[in-house]
Parts: sequence; structure tokens; C-alpha cells
Amino acid sequence: MAETQTAVVIGGTSGIGQAIALRFAEEGFRVAVPGRDAARGNAVAAACEVAGAPAARFFETDVGNAASVEALARSVEDAFGVPHVVVNCAGMLQSGKRVLDQGLDEDEKMWRVNYRGTLLGCQVFGRLMAAAGRGAILNVGSLASFAPLSLPAYTPGKHAVLALTQILAAELGPQGVRVNAVAPGYTLSDGLKAKIASGERNPEAIKATTALRRFVDPRDVAEAALFLCSERAASITGVTLPVDAGWLVQAPYAQYLQGNPIRPAPSE
Repeated sequence: MAETQTAVVIGGTSGIGQAIALRFAEEGFRVAVPGRDAARGNAVAAACEVAGAPAARFFETDVGNAASVEALARSVEDAFGVPHVVVNCAGMLQSGKRVLDQGLDEDEKMWRVNYRGTLLGCQVFGRLMAAAGRGAILNVGSLASFAPLSLPAYTPGKHAVLALTQILAAELGPQGVRVNAVAPGYTLSDGLKAKIASGERNPEAIKATTALRRFVDPRDVAEAALFLCSERAASITGVTLPVDAGWLVQAPYAQYLQGNPIRPAPSE
């Protein structure tokens, strides 16, 4: 009988993280759901069990605090053993602003959660996986991992997540641990829905910036996460995979067309 595997989805209490947790549950993984909000976390854990997880638990965790993440690792190991998959999905969104207007308090908070939280998850669980000689770590980057978006605290942090993923892939590969990332585009998560509702994002303008003219669904990101953490991706490591409805290709293509339009072919 195949071993029951465990997935830890840090930040799995809402949005993309919740979709990833549920997708692993459907595949029969035990699921750990670390986060800050106990009510939401317990609800996601219960939904994971309904979806097919043999066991699922919420673990209250501050991702930016080393002692809290280390305590999480001990608790997960006690409950489920060394996990097979760890997803670092905790993150904060930012509204657009200029670098010269970037407040340092906000900058520090964004780095603490988006980058330091990812780093701590990689360090603490990476040590356990390396000792076990197997495992897959998945980080969550962004379009901002590739493009200079006008988010001067968020964008550098997501650039750093891409670099961290590559470095760790090289370091942990010899121990049988793969490290990849997904880079979601404009995903209809709870955070983006809230910003649309408050008028901070224009949904029609956003869709027009994608090749597929659509938002990314959290389930789309979850499917990519499941693939990268599965044996189907056994030879893939160090990759940051865009799941963006074609934003990264549409943006430069459309800008180039403005100055160099495609002329109709002359008639015969």
C-alpha cells in the first residue's frame, strides 16, 4: 500500500493557499494548514477532510517569526511525520505607489511576511526534508518576480523569492529535495476581490492585459502547484512557473504593436 503523504500549506487559510490545500486534500494527502486566523484555518482544515484528506489540522503560526515556524515544524512532525510537500503561500498585497513615496514601516512588514516568511519555511522544513532524503518545496512568487511592477515593497520581495527558489534548488537537489515556485497572475483571490470592490483595481482593464482576456482562478494555481510537487515533475527543479493567463507575453506584445502596428497585407 502506498504511503500516505503530507502537505503543509503555509498561508492556506484563504485565497490561493486555500485552493492549494483543498487540491492536495483531493489527492488524498494529509494537510497541515498553518496561518494566523484560527476560525478560517479550522474551516479550511474541515473542508480538506470533506474533500478527501485522511487528516487535516490548522496550526496557528506567525510566518515572519523564526520561533513560531520552528514550533510549527515540530508540531507537524509530531502529528504527521516529516512532510512530503511544503508550500510557502503566506503573503500580503500592496497598492501601487512610487519608490520615493514608499513608507519604511510598510516596506518592513511586506518583507517580513512575503520574503522572510518564505525563507523561514524553506529553511526549517528544508532541513527536515534534506535529512529524510526527499521532498518538494513550492514557493509562491508573482508576475512581480519577472516584471518591474509599481509595487516598490512587493516587487523586490517577489524578485527575491525567485532567486531564493533557484539557490535552494541547487543546494537541496543532492539531498533529493526539489524546489520550485509558481508565479500567479491576476488571481481572483479574496485579496484581489477586496481591492476590486474598493475601487483599487479595474477588472476590465486587468483582463485586457492578458492574452486569454481572463483572470486566473485560484484552482488554476493549485493545479500547477500539485503538478510541480508530484512525481510527474520529478526532473523539474529551480523553476518559477507563470500561471498568468498570458500577461507576461501580452504586455510586451501589446506595447510593441503601439509603435510598430501590423499592416494589412497588400491585396493581390
